[in-house]
Amino acid sequence: LFTSAGRRVALIRHFFRAHRELHLDGKICSADASDRSPAFHIADASYLVPRVDTAGYIPRLLEICSQAQIRIVIPLIDTELKVLAENRHRFALIGTQVIVSDPEVITIGMHKTETRAFFKRSGIDTPEIYSADDIEQCRYHLPLMVKPNDGSASKMVFKAETDEQLKFFRHYVPNAIIQEFIEGDEYTLDVFVDLNGRVRCVVPRLRIEVRAGEVSKGLIVKNDRIIDIGRKVVECLTGARGCITLQCIVSRQGGMKMIEINPRFGGGAPLTIEAGADMPKWVLQMVMGQELGDVEHSYRDGLMMLRYDDAIFVQRPGP
Repeated sequence: LFTSAGRRVALIRHFFRAHRELHLDGKICSADASDRSPAFHIADASYLVPRVDTAGYIPRLLEICSQAQIRIVIPLIDTELKVLAENRHRFALIGTQVIVSDPEVITIGMHKTETRAFFKRSGIDTPEIYSADDIEQCRYHLPLMVKPNDGSASKMVFKAETDEQLKFFRHYVPNAIIQEFIEGDEYTLDVFVDLNGRVRCVVPRLRIEVRAGEVSKGLIVKNDRIIDIGRKVVECLTGARGCITLQCIVSRQGGMKMIEINPRFGGGAPLTIEAGADMPKWVLQMVMGQELGDVEHSYRDGLMMLRYDDAIFVQRPGP
């Protein structure tokens, strides 16, 4: 069962493929607060659920999992990770395994200040975050990044190149933090962690073009330095499991700074899967108790993804 399935059609189709290749019985299901979600209409069975921020969300999911005999739940958006992590034991009691990291890992990823503190504790370079006092005393150098401390999907993220822009965005962005701007290439790292917390594979993707917070053009780049830093980050995240999505920036001078931790499948994960890191199959194999073998080098270098818009057509009932 994929919760908050939304637009994640490509990812769910990869799970369909893995399901077939492993010759599994059963169904692939989706849940969403709206039946206008594209992924709602490609699953074998789909369920309407309350919004994640309502009291009825977990009870409804538990009801679905019990009635449909769901074995695996895979959450797909940031806002549901914490509540599912905190209730994972309730799903386990009915035989359902939620593939989600521990609540402490979710907290580190949800708040940029927590993320930076974790990186600093772990000896990992990361951009500076400026305090209100730093800004008032002009202890900074433009340009700067202004973003919500608890933001996701690159929403409300702005580059301030002048003092006037900085002043405006500080008040315009809710719960804003002011972050050092790093000029360079941005990479997303898909890190697969087994149910015992062991890092099994790290796949770097160069973000060539991004639309609405999701990568539209990307390139697999097997860079040992980036792979090593991704492994180090997740090995320091006690309680991580499943797909952990990291972001880092490699500067023009070759420096590397980590900027994000998202403990879920990233929007560009289909590129990683197509390159050979078959994370959907690995999830299914893990839950069945099968050994994954040596999957560290399972993917090929240089594969590029060029995304385009597609559509799903649904006949609505008459008035």
